[in-house]
Amino acid sequence: MTTYLTRPAELLDLVGEQLGTTDWCQITDERVNLFADATGDYRSIPFPPPRTAAAFENVVASGYLTLSLLPRPLGDLLTIDSPPEAVEYGLNEVRFPTPARVGTKVRCTGRKLAVQRFEAGLEAVFRVTFESEDAVRPLCVAEPVVIYR
Repeated sequence: MTTYLTRPAELLDLVGEQLGTTDWCQITDERVNLFADATGDYRSIPFPPPRTAAAFENVVASGYLTLSLLPRPLGDLLTIDSPPEAVEYGLNEVRFPTPARVGTKVRCTGRKLAVQRFEAGLEAVFRVTFESEDAVRPLCVAEPVVIYR
């Protein structure tokens, strides 16, 4: 489900509102390897700690891989008809409560937390929660800040 707006100023009316939920996306070995090659983060963590060789097959991905998926869900959760210039300003907070297991499917929900009007445009703060089909707690909770001009 996506929230559709005709112009960025409509964000002012969405504070506290749920933006929707994305489709599922799978954390694959290929995605983990591509992320590792791009970032140099080759850590793979057996989870739970291995007691047998078979446990090494249940590897979790870096939390930063999960966070790197953020641009796509944010674009999927919010569509603005007259596309403004959008500048990724930063992140207020990021947490990784649960590791993402390789092979699992993840999706995101989003909420509009705050918006401020500035001379240069609107500063919007979102909360995006990555969840897994097989985890009770979120994989990642992030608060991206975007400036729309």
